[in-house]
Amino acid sequence: MYSFVAKQPILDSKMQTYAYELLFRQGLTNAFPNISSEKATMTLLEEQFLSQPIESLVGDKISFVNFPYSLIIEGIIDSLPANKVVIEILEDASPNETLLNSVINLKGRKFTIALDDFTMDPAWDKFLPYIDIIKFDWRLSSHEEIQSYINAHQEQLEHIKCLAEKIETREEFEAAKEMGFKLFQGYFFSKPEIVKQKTLSTNQVVVTQLFTETIKDDTDYDKIEKILNQDQSLAYKLLSYVNNVRYGTSDPITSFKHAVVFLGKENMRRFISLVYATCINENKPSELSRMSLVRARFCELISMKRKGKVDQQDAFMCGLFSLLDAMMDRPFNEIIGAMPIRESIKHALIEKRGEMAFYIGLVLDYETMNWPRVKIRVQKLGIDEQEAIDIYLEANKWANTILSE
Repeated sequence: MYSFVAKQPILDSKMQTYAYELLFRQGLTNAFPNISSEKATMTLLEEQFLSQPIESLVGDKISFVNFPYSLIIEGIIDSLPANKVVIEILEDASPNETLLNSVINLKGRKFTIALDDFTMDPAWDKFLPYIDIIKFDWRLSSHEEIQSYINAHQEQLEHIKCLAEKIETREEFEAAKEMGFKLFQGYFFSKPEIVKQKTLSTNQVVVTQLFTETIKDDTDYDKIEKILNQDQSLAYKLLSYVNNVRYGTSDPITSFKHAVVFLGKENMRRFISLVYATCINENKPSELSRMSLVRARFCELISMKRKGKVDQQDAFMCGLFSLLDAMMDRPFNEIIGAMPIRESIKHALIEKRGEMAFYIGLVLDYETMNWPRVKIRVQKLGIDEQEAIDIYLEANKWANTILSE
């Protein structure tokens, strides 16, 4: 399964990249698909902010994302990293008191707010104290109308960056600069670039179970962790999500339970609600998903036999993520290099070294029926060969049971 997103640079007056606007796409055609703006935004957030570190798409730049009225009111934005996202309020949003209160709340949470395709309607004047960026469509309004608005609102616009969008020529760029614009976007600089990325398929059954559990008043964190252990794509998305909202905290997340507790009930509910809303029509888990579960359980059971050599939860997580490179068609260092997990797991998957890397090697030998290598590895682990075979069969049985529920 692949995700498609168009990213278009937003430049400063020196034509240096200030940010990227992210635009949802359903394929390589560079046009907005025939779906609702709510569905487009929610899918974009799930695919680009939950499925992988957003830095893999935009580097160290911030992302402009379009938000329709309903998603701002419903509080979906609260679960996003304020230092990495600019909230673009779409031009068809109703500038009423409900929206104003939501914008004030977002400003209190340090979000950057932009008005997209600004219509210069006086109804938006009461929003201006809370707005950071206004996007003027260079083709929607005349230059005289834009200049007149800026002249009439000089004091209110002192703290606001004005962005000229749909700039298509050098002359338009120079005219916008002369008018006082600080940011620029349009075909003169760059057309939106389509980025195609491999994404993970989420097990609907697991998501439904987790969704049901998170809406209960009495949260059972142990049960939530057990559910997360059933689906490696959802677990990976959770850790990516935690990494995106941790605001620079350096302490590693040591377990899925730790991640859930760190987020708290409300953020966890927002996370799973977003995933739930975007995965309803996905297919059943692939063979790679099943193999990941086998590896996770196998590594966990081996670590238990080894009695304290490595933490069994770390071993489970290592096995669960051991096929992400194949699933996403990307190297491990890009996928988990920035993930908030123990260094020992990163060493095992990226550098193929350490105790857990040896477990992964053993299960790989079983998968490829390399029996001479299996014999050598179990001897080094100090485990009876038949016992190791039984563990592998038990791991397969466990994975099949999980996927049949």
